[in-house]
Amino acid sequence: MTDTPWYAKTYKESIKSKGRILPVIQERLIASNRERNKHRDTDHLHPSELSKKDWCARAAWYKINKYPASDESYNMTRLNVFEEGHAIHAKWQRWMHQAGVLAGKWECSSCNEVWYGVSPSTCHQCGSNNVVYREVPVRDDGFRILGHADGELVDGEGKALIEIKSVGLGTVRWDHPNLYKAYSSGELTLDGLWKNIKKPFASHVRQGHIYMHCTGHDKIIFIYEWKPTQEVKEFTVTFQEEIMQPILDNCSKVIAHLESNTEPEHPDWATDSKANGCKYCPYKKVCWK
Repeated sequence: MTDTPWYAKTYKESIKSKGRILPVIQERLIASNRERNKHRDTDHLHPSELSKKDWCARAAWYKINKYPASDESYNMTRLNVFEEGHAIHAKWQRWMHQAGVLAGKWECSSCNEVWYGVSPSTCHQCGSNNVVYREVPVRDDGFRILGHADGELVDGEGKALIEIKSVGLGTVRWDHPNLYKAYSSGELTLDGLWKNIKKPFASHVRQGHIYMHCTGHDKIIFIYEWKPTQEVKEFTVTFQEEIMQPILDNCSKVIAHLESNTEPEHPDWATDSKANGCKYCPYKKVCWK
């Protein structure tokens, strides 16, 4: 029996230690994510959270009242998903900027001037071309909502908000479990799964309605980019009051509990700390103590 070649042994050790590059990058991404979360607003209700099917008034109440949250642990895959999402947003915003149809908030990184406009090529204050897109501010102080939409389209047909979504198997599994079940059982191929996404997911529609409510727009355009193949789809959604009203009722519920300094009840789906919506909640310990 021959000894294991030195290069094979080295390769196995490298796999065990996750290599030389991955640990360094993961550490950098974790630090970057923690720094970003430090500056995240915790005094308001955010559209990306309000639109989730497992949104919890109790968790929102804990966050606004500054209860200690447990550290979120992120593996390399999850961090990579976040970064890829940011990259896809930036790509589409750059393309729309170049096409001359992207409206929103802009900032000059040379003189710090901030203004609202449509696809400027230079700063109107100092003439610098170091112009950065800051998306579309979204706010409703009456319902304590704060956030930002991915963009605003201005073209010959008028104005519409823009929401860019990178869609993968994880997205489908969470937002359309029946469609994912058909894929996982072999009833649908990966290509068939994508072809069967014929309208935006319910959580995305709710998120878009919050943006429209806050900005006064009556239309939002969703761009879906399919991660496995980079294929794209476009959907247009028109504002419907019956979709928005339950979301505003949820906001009012949190505000009422803040004013009375009482904790909201657990949502109906939260039977214990192991419930799907509770599993990764940063307030799980204090909530289920």
